[in-house]
Amino acid sequence: MTVRVLGFNLSHDSSACLVVDGEVRAALALERTSRIKRGTVPLHAYAGAMAELTRDILAGEGLTTSDIDYWITTSTEARDNEDEARLSQVLGLLVPPEKSVHLPHPGHHLAHASSAFYTSGFDEAAALVIDAYGSLLGNGRERESGFHFTPGSAPKTVLQTVRDSARAAGYQRDGELWLPEELTGVGEIYRVVTLALGFRESGTIYDDAGKTMGLASYGKRLSRENLFIDLLPEGGLSFDRVADSLVELGVAERVGSELKLLPRPSRAPFEQFHYDLAAQVQAEFEDACLHLVREVLARTGSRSLVAAGGCFLNSTLNPRLLRETEIDRLFVFPAATDDGNAAGAALYAYHNLAGRPSSTGRALQHVYLGPPRVAGRDVAAVAERWGLTSQRHDGPAGVAEAAARAIARGEIVGWFQDRSEFGPRSLGARSILCHPGLPGMKDRLNARVKFREAFRPFAGSVLAERAHDYFDMPAEESPFMLLVCPVRPERQESVREIAHVDGTCRIQTVNDATPGAFRALLRAFEAETGLPLVLNTSFNLRGMPIVEHPEEAVDCLYGSRLDRLFIGDLEIAAPDLNALRPVRVSNEERWSADRTTAKGPSTAGVPELGLRLLELADGSKPIAEIAKEIGGDVDATVDLALDLRRLGLLRWAGLPEVPTPVYPLAQYLPDGSAD
Repeated sequence: MTVRVLGFNLSHDSSACLVVDGEVRAALALERTSRIKRGTVPLHAYAGAMAELTRDILAGEGLTTSDIDYWITTSTEARDNEDEARLSQVLGLLVPPEKSVHLPHPGHHLAHASSAFYTSGFDEAAALVIDAYGSLLGNGRERESGFHFTPGSAPKTVLQTVRDSARAAGYQRDGELWLPEELTGVGEIYRVVTLALGFRESGTIYDDAGKTMGLASYGKRLSRENLFIDLLPEGGLSFDRVADSLVELGVAERVGSELKLLPRPSRAPFEQFHYDLAAQVQAEFEDACLHLVREVLARTGSRSLVAAGGCFLNSTLNPRLLRETEIDRLFVFPAATDDGNAAGAALYAYHNLAGRPSSTGRALQHVYLGPPRVAGRDVAAVAERWGLTSQRHDGPAGVAEAAARAIARGEIVGWFQDRSEFGPRSLGARSILCHPGLPGMKDRLNARVKFREAFRPFAGSVLAERAHDYFDMPAEESPFMLLVCPVRPERQESVREIAHVDGTCRIQTVNDATPGAFRALLRAFEAETGLPLVLNTSFNLRGMPIVEHPEEAVDCLYGSRLDRLFIGDLEIAAPDLNALRPVRVSNEERWSADRTTAKGPSTAGVPELGLRLLELADGSKPIAEIAKEIGGDVDATVDLALDLRRLGLLRWAGLPEVPTPVYPLAQYLPDGSAD
């Protein structure tokens, strides 16, 4: 009999996942449908947003809520077993009480570990979870946890470190970021230094740790001696020097019993100190993780390791696990951050709570797990509504060849296939692609498409059978883009745009198990250029979630220097940006659009030329004409207008709006008056 389990993560990075007979069948993070980074939907709208996400996932599989046999939820905020059992109430009447099951407390790290083991295909393994923080546990929180998974039994906890306090470092008060005096945990230390470097997710207090990893390659350790994390001979870690080091380095100051963080302003230039600080914390982080891996392996006697928690998205760390520890097999769950816990909870329920003996899970072949977005849609009509023409190609092979030709001639293309990836990596379903060897592509992509810092590296997607010709890899494959490996010296020049400053590249190997036309694109690109790989980055602009629907992808054509877009078997060329007519967005328009904040668009930091552009942006003149009036170069003025549009200060006249979710309205207007 078929058993269907629906799992949810209800803390930040909220998500839902459907497991059918032990296989992850569909999964999606809330940010993809809410269009709010990290899924931080206003509290009054949260239950409605999760209900919409649930219906979306089930509808994609032809199911309804009545088809689900078990429902299970997890959150960092459950305090005990009773709280774990009550979590499903957050979803209101969506969950039938008689079908609700729950994780044993503490559930957060157990869900992480379950996501990794039950999708690894391993028969047994040690599991290690490292993140910024886990479940509430007494007066504290989970810090790092280790488990042993063996056939026929529930996972056994073999390592449990606990933070003394339930607080999370980096809380905001009076416009400042604050830290407790006592800082502990590998993930917490990396988070704090990331915040000190000025790397935050746009509009949130969540750190953007991937930037620290990328910045570290430009620096050298500040000190041969560890400043933050000391390795103890018995397998533990000490964090006694963290607070003093932060103060001595000038990135924090003591105020009473707290530390006030003194981060680099987000628009300030980088100095050598910032590069070296990133290098210091990256080195200490890697050594600490290796120390914990060795301890968990020693406690379990296993030579197989599975891993989850946001720290294992640090793909510079992961090759060291393979090269420097006594493991034969490694599997990191691709959705390693908290969105993956919806899958972990559902898989734990299937293997341990559904009346079935625990067994080896099915090896995850791909993460194209979002609901169908192209099948059944008239994408040509979408393009037409946006004033764009489209060309249909002859199936997957035809569209792959057309995209490969465009990339070969130096274009930057958006690549959008039916079902999106689960997790933070774009793996050929929601990707921006370009040539890995043409000089200047990386800088052009960072500055004029992604609008992100120039130091940020890009990944390479390569035919699996050719990967070892280009990269020094410690594993046969890297299908989920979780390994950073050296580019072979003789290949450096031919793929210069994906080689980071230290000569490495984050790699995705693409094999026959990858759905859709992405592998066909790589083969066609090799036929065009002799290179079996392309530069691959996530299909989003800075500050926005990865695109989920065709309309959001088309909108990116009007919001960046993308040259063209491929959706399913359709090709859509970019519009003439010079002819578009900008309109300044008013505070009233912003409030009408989201009704979550009284703050209108801010012009803080906008250059003088941008302010003059805004004054003339009344929808009557094309941007090329405005450029002449303000005395600016047309291309530079278009780039400026695109950035102002990204910031919510401009829109283009005459274009349709991208559909956004409509949730129940707040009870009061933001100014405090009754609605």
